[in-house]
Amino acid sequence: MIKVYPPSRPRRLGTRRRARRREQSEPLRGAVSAGGGHAPAKPAASLDTEKLLKTSVRNWIDDSLTQEEISWQAETLHRRVMQSLFELWQGYERQGDQVNAVKWQKQWAQVRSCQTQWIGFRADCCGSKTRPRAVPIGCNHRLCPLCCWHRSQKARKRVKKLFDRLEHPVMITLTVPNTETIRKHDFTLMRQRVRKLISQHKLISQKKGWIRGGVYALETTYNRQQKTWHLHCHILADLASALPGKQDKVTIRGKRMCRFTAMKRRLEFDWLRLWRSDLGKHPRENASKDAVLADVSRFEDWLEVGERMRTKEFRGGRLLPIEGLSPREFAARTEWNRQYRRVVHIKPVDDREKAALEVLKYITKVAAFSDLPEAIEPFMNAVRGARLIQTFGSWYGVDLSGETDDEPAHSDLHCACGCNDWKRMGLFNRENIEFDVTTGQYFLKLPFDHNSRGTVHRPTIRALSGREE
Repeated sequence: MIKVYPPSRPRRLGTRRRARRREQSEPLRGAVSAGGGHAPAKPAASLDTEKLLKTSVRNWIDDSLTQEEISWQAETLHRRVMQSLFELWQGYERQGDQVNAVKWQKQWAQVRSCQTQWIGFRADCCGSKTRPRAVPIGCNHRLCPLCCWHRSQKARKRVKKLFDRLEHPVMITLTVPNTETIRKHDFTLMRQRVRKLISQHKLISQKKGWIRGGVYALETTYNRQQKTWHLHCHILADLASALPGKQDKVTIRGKRMCRFTAMKRRLEFDWLRLWRSDLGKHPRENASKDAVLADVSRFEDWLEVGERMRTKEFRGGRLLPIEGLSPREFAARTEWNRQYRRVVHIKPVDDREKAALEVLKYITKVAAFSDLPEAIEPFMNAVRGARLIQTFGSWYGVDLSGETDDEPAHSDLHCACGCNDWKRMGLFNRENIEFDVTTGQYFLKLPFDHNSRGTVHRPTIRALSGREE
């Protein structure tokens, strides 16, 4: 008789097998089977629960992109930005508005000339052993993806150098409601109130404050369906201590809640009343005890009302709408939350590389609406001269924007011998440059002249000695 075994049930992706009962598993841990061998060990958990399920498909795709694919995406966005600027230029040209037509024509020409010329460098220490490199000349336009990517890479390197100053890094996100228009005053107001919130929670002594320092960046997104702007802020901050755990509880007006939730609600309350005048002001540093108690009472009142105005609750491990609410009650609660709540998110930083990308992605976020001329025009008018990234506290004084950078262009080049004695050769056209996929760097095309002075014609300046005074 042949014994037929049923087909084994495949394990679902990212799940674990049900654990055996303790009284059954403990004796078998070191037991010996009837055949003389050890009992089979507990199967290892699926690796998907540790890595793959924590990242989205898009993050996985972004991590797997090669340098050539990134360059191709940047060039595609570059052509899209040029097309939008060209449409703005031609639109004002047809309307007869020469002032705005010339303005957008100059910006189109500025973006068009980006990386058309390259600076060649040769290593005098190695001679012909090291192949001459090329560094692009950018346009420094706000919307140029080529220059934005270059600035973000330099800023990321500087942020990584400052990571050793972080003991308890966290990522804080501050948001405000969407607006139909965007102005330069919005960025100014946002920066002022972010700085004021940081100063309220800045670590001054061991008894007051919990934020040591960090960097914040303002980010702008555009909703294509509703045609609204969303301005928010990402803060990479260093705390005086680690975030409290889930078991750490506090009592507020007789109700037990996590200390982390209370800290997050307090930060949200302080952020909210910077935008509203009916919730009082934050007490000064030398405020009296009665003023501090009154401030705590206002926070607890707001917290208590917020619990009554919730529109969702946890059921079965999921956040679902509360059942039994009438449409009128639901609308009233929604309106209260729209006016007296702000989305504030706090999370610990477990991957500092991704934290740097999150803070500095403001540089390339404009690519989402680079194909909309009606969105590019108000955005460019609003961010003109605006500072979108700023350090504070222990990081104050470090320039991360890269817009006013005196660092030499060849500082990231490395030769074969390690001396890095690079000398400038001259200017070269784009057709004289080639990209190496393996190293991700730009070189002069082969064959090249090690003593070449460039292929871009540079007019000579006539001597002024013969001119009449």
